[in-house]
Amino acid sequence: MGNTGTDRSAQMAPGVDRNGMALLIGFDRVDQPQRGMPFIGARCEHLPYDLVQAALSSLQGVEMIVSPLLTDQFDAMDLAQQLQLGGYRGLYVVVTPVLPNSEIVRREIAALCPGMTVQMIPRTRH
Repeated sequence: MGNTGTDRSAQMAPGVDRNGMALLIGFDRVDQPQRGMPFIGARCEHLPYDLVQAALSSLQGVEMIVSPLLTDQFDAMDLAQQLQLGGYRGLYVVVTPVLPNSEIVRREIAALCPGMTVQMIPRTRH
């Protein structure tokens, strides 16, 4: 099957329970990546990349980890490796610019971290 430019299964992420937590890693505090995203109902906590390992070992109820595809400090592959090392087995959502075929990137990350579910969600800037 060819790519039609819209791979809905790779773009849609399940919502997070209202009591659950979504860790937002690598987003500026003024940025609100949860706006218009499926995890808007969750308790969203911003976390610097440097504290990922500490957070994984101490926080309870983390249902989803969300990051941009690329930042000045890390990219999604770097974070995926850190999550794998920390034993994370939940949902990892990568917020991307519009990509021609995000499924290729999703498969690379998923192959690196077989215990996680990886979702790609394109984000358009307004």
